[in-house]
Amino acid sequence: MKNTKNAYTMKLTQTLLALTATLSAANAAIVFTDSFDYTVDNAFLAEGGWTTVIDTGSGLGANSATGVMWGNPGASGEAALEYNYTTTLVAGDVISMDATIVRNTSGYIYGKEIILWDGADSGTRVSKVDDSQAGNIVTTTSYTVTQDDINAGLTQVIFKYSHDGNWGETADVTFDIVSVPEPTSTALLGLGGLALILRRRR
Repeated sequence: MKNTKNAYTMKLTQTLLALTATLSAANAAIVFTDSFDYTVDNAFLAEGGWTTVIDTGSGLGANSATGVMWGNPGASGEAALEYNYTTTLVAGDVISMDATIVRNTSGYIYGKEIILWDGADSGTRVSKVDDSQAGNIVTTTSYTVTQDDINAGLTQVIFKYSHDGNWGETADVTFDIVSVPEPTSTALLGLGGLALILRRRR
């Protein structure tokens, strides 16, 4: 009888712990994506959903129906796009940027920058990660929001994507945020129920 009770208790414990892990699991959300497949040329704002276009170099564009962003910063300019994500961040959020490159050889350089700010004053912008990567080694760029960031009022993110060298070409970009929430009330109730059952069976 004692072995049966122990087996039941162990099974119940495993079930409730699995429930807690499921309810408290990280939530990944794609917050922005663009395949540059516009109906008119260079529709970064109207169709792509970008917030800002920075074209101070040799050129930046996306020809209609080609599904390709092209650009060259030239000697001292920029060929970049920015997307302002306005949902408030919390400590522990993992911000990531990915891109699919067309001209994916070492002669082309691509930039991915994660900027935090207060959402209102451009003077509060702080670059947290600024990656310039050759086309043959473009990888995910990520940053984890800290409590210090939140305390400093840096509660929103700007994603900046750029062509940093030569006439690069990009097929698409995807930006996401993985949030790790506090344990849900359901999970906490489950743990409380487990504690009560275990106490009664002692």
